[in-house]
Amino acid sequence: MPTPARPPGPAGIVLAVSGRRIDADGADRPRFPPANEALVAQRIREGMVFTKAETLVCSGACGVDILALEAAAELGLARRVVLPFARKQFRAGSVADRGEDWGRRFDAILQQLPGENVVELNLRQSSTEAYAAANYEILDEAQELASRAGGRVLAMVVWNGLSRGPTDLTDQFRKLAVDRRLEVIPVSTL
Repeated sequence: MPTPARPPGPAGIVLAVSGRRIDADGADRPRFPPANEALVAQRIREGMVFTKAETLVCSGACGVDILALEAAAELGLARRVVLPFARKQFRAGSVADRGEDWGRRFDAILQQLPGENVVELNLRQSSTEAYAAANYEILDEAQELASRAGGRVLAMVVWNGLSRGPTDLTDQFRKLAVDRRLEVIPVSTL
């Protein structure tokens, strides 16, 4: 049974996480193969324990986000979820499009969280711009939670280590964290 989650703040170590979605069937280039799900979940959990994280801030997409949220629940960390769109729209386009099992896991996570710990930005811009804005908000939320308690923010980037170019939102998150002078913890999906 999971340990009850602590409410956000006082934060101590706040872990901002971003990473790859699980690969779609027939993906031309593996970035996060479904066969690696358990291994990546273990790596994320170990990173949380190693850093002594007390709070997690991330989005809720299938793959890294959901694995991080589940690990945080098991460890009793406070959790805050940032969604660029309303839940239903986000679930359809970033979660359940890789299988309804991811959708059920997403629903279960959101049901566990108090309303103030689910931030819906309800953005109306293009998907790429909205997800980019969510990256900024994840880091802003993490820094706000940490500053309330004199804590510290770490950025965990869970990916294959290779950028797809200027539209790679995981790499954008990594660069934003570096620009904010945050310590970046890389975790491999391969």
